[in-house]
Amino acid sequence: MTKSTCIKCDGTIFELKVVEPQGSKFKMNFVQCKSCGGVVGVQEFYSSGALIHKLAEKLGVKLS
Repeated sequence: MTKSTCIKCDGTIFELKVVEPQGSKFKMNFVQCKSCGGVVGVQEFYSSGALIHKLAEKLGVKLS
């Protein structure tokens, strides 16, 4: 199995870092290299799907 590597430093350990980008009103999760901090991906801080399911549950709407 191949191992993911950072394109900047060839590091193989990654971490999530919560960041509020400048000029933004929302937090984001940056997937970054633990060695050099190079960002390899970005994810929403809140899971939209999970929030929709919680809201539907509170409203008594059954989602399949």
